[in-house]
Amino acid sequence: MTLPPVAPGTPEPAVTDDSHGPAPTLRIIGDVAAWDAIRAAWDALHQASPTASTPLDFAWLRHWWDVYGPVYGQGGLRIITLWRGSRLVGALPLYLDVGRGGWLGVRCLRFLSTGEEEFEEVCADYLDLLHLPGEDRACAQAAWRAIDAMAWDTLELLDLSEHAALLRWRSDFPRHARLQLSSRGACPIAWLGDGFEAYLGSLSPKTRKHARQYLRDAERAGIVAELADAATADRHFDDLVRVHQERWVAAGEPGCFSAPRFTEFHRGLVRRWTASGRVVLARFSHQGRIFAVLYGFVTGRKFDLYQFGVAPLDPGVVRSSGTAANLLLMRQLAQGGISHYDFLRGVSTYKKSLATEQRQLFCATCRRHTARALLDRLRQLCVRAIRRFIKLVSPG
Repeated sequence: MTLPPVAPGTPEPAVTDDSHGPAPTLRIIGDVAAWDAIRAAWDALHQASPTASTPLDFAWLRHWWDVYGPVYGQGGLRIITLWRGSRLVGALPLYLDVGRGGWLGVRCLRFLSTGEEEFEEVCADYLDLLHLPGEDRACAQAAWRAIDAMAWDTLELLDLSEHAALLRWRSDFPRHARLQLSSRGACPIAWLGDGFEAYLGSLSPKTRKHARQYLRDAERAGIVAELADAATADRHFDDLVRVHQERWVAAGEPGCFSAPRFTEFHRGLVRRWTASGRVVLARFSHQGRIFAVLYGFVTGRKFDLYQFGVAPLDPGVVRSSGTAANLLLMRQLAQGGISHYDFLRGVSTYKKSLATEQRQLFCATCRRHTARALLDRLRQLCVRAIRRFIKLVSPG
């Protein structure tokens, strides 16, 4: 059964699935005022949802829309909300990216906080459907039907966890549509729930030996670790930007903080969340010189290491300044009750060595048989062909 198109803000009559009970009431939000009006309900849902992550927090999503929406969100919001009476039981934050190609621009339905150009992309991991416990099937089924009823040419849902509700119930995506899954890599995670010493004991003998040596070297060298508070958040963030940019510019790369919107987005989050502990900005110095700043987010008992700036120290001080800084922060966060230290997506050697588990991320896509989708596909094939040709004819 396919739901009819829903006007923004209009309640949809409940649909009954005899095998799973009554479906929640669907309401698609297409304007900011209506979205702002349910903030308290969204916050309560995020607090209770087993799929909650930092990029699904209302403050993150709303701030992204303020910073990036004027450029990328010209097609408007398509926020799927699911209700039982006055209670919000499910939410899926989407928007329609109509591209920058005029009437020929392909209409792509995306998660909020995805779809930016590479130089300023936020790279939000663990996007999914928010839902109350026990409501995953009903909400996923209703969400997939609502997605099918919307007008779009392509669907791109980036960085879904392997345990995502949308993937778990993807069989409810309409049969006439072809949903394709592709890997987006893995997030290495360190389990700290049994304490930091137990964590070290779970590492391989070689990694454990090196980790203990890094910690001893850091303590002997008098490395100072400082966590930002509301009064120091801006200074810590400035230090993060400076150390990060110095390293990447020296390597001939622009660095992510060269993008004004990216920097504005994260400075805003730092100012909003540092006082409450949702943002962690850890600054490390040796003899007065700041050599590392680690930046991440806390959701529940989980810490996500989002970005960092690291400069090398003399090998006689500590062999790996970045690994030492991570271990010092892991120990401090474990003492504060953090159970998971997530390095997020990436293949760095240090991430693999310090992780005790990993979680796969996937992208779910669908391309409809529309003229815009066909033209977009032809454009992509032409671009690839031109790139291959240039590579073949280029010297060397």
